[in-house]
Amino acid sequence: MEKLLTTKELAEAIGASESSLRRWTNSGAIRTSRTVGGHRRIPLSEAVRFIRESRATVVRPQVLGLAGGDRVARGAGDPSGAPSAAEESIYRGLVAGDSARVSADVLGQYLGGVSLAAIFDGPLAGAMHRVGELWRHDSSGILVEHRASDICIQAVNQLRQLLAPPDPGAPAAVGGAAPGDPYLLPSMMASAVLAEAGLRQTNYGPHTPLDALGDAAEEQGATLVWLSVSVNDPAARLGPGIQKLSRRLRRRDARLLLGGRHAAAAAAAGKGSSNVHVLATMSELAAYVRGAAARTHSVAT
Repeated sequence: MEKLLTTKELAEAIGASESSLRRWTNSGAIRTSRTVGGHRRIPLSEAVRFIRESRATVVRPQVLGLAGGDRVARGAGDPSGAPSAAEESIYRGLVAGDSARVSADVLGQYLGGVSLAAIFDGPLAGAMHRVGELWRHDSSGILVEHRASDICIQAVNQLRQLLAPPDPGAPAAVGGAAPGDPYLLPSMMASAVLAEAGLRQTNYGPHTPLDALGDAAEEQGATLVWLSVSVNDPAARLGPGIQKLSRRLRRRDARLLLGGRHAAAAAAAGKGSSNVHVLATMSELAAYVRGAAARTHSVAT
């Protein structure tokens, strides 16, 4: 169940007066629900929406149930500023094993108005790429990378808690990492981007059998299926499975979206099926979903 805030709690979180909160709720700037007793409650996702759109400063993130303490406020996002500063801070946190710092920096970016796709493609990807190069200079770099991946997973999970629950009638999407692909993070990020776009999504994680993924798509009526391909070894072997999965999806007018370092090779092995699309970044995934929503709307009207 989504966390609900009182007007007093949100006022404390952003350093505003309760009278200001009442004015914003009365005007509809902040949407609220009512308890049986008539008291106003603000869903966490609605509070986050207001913070992002109004660029309010979060002075007490712990009131919202966010980790990181006051660091979240200092790490407020800057959509048009220098992502290198955010990347550097996240990188230092990952190398030090400081999960609180990384969560605070990532949350600060999101609360400051940066989209999940931009965070994942920008400072988080940049920092993880740098961490992934450490093994070239020190064998312990592999351990640092594994720990950094776990810290990023924690940060993405916390971001997911800030998103509004999907509408029951929203389009469904299912996905995971390809057979032979052990990585959790890329598919988690894709799932989060789709959730931010309002889709009902289910992430089946690493080593996902393609036949089972096709079954899940049919059972849930998914219009989109995503597949993360981050390792090279299984790319050629994926070809027949991708062809079969794409045929199943095509009968239902559904799409297969491939991402990851070796997505293009996997798509080529699948003989370029018409409903298979390779997306190089999370921003491309977000743009594809927006385009699909716009096409559906134009057809419906």
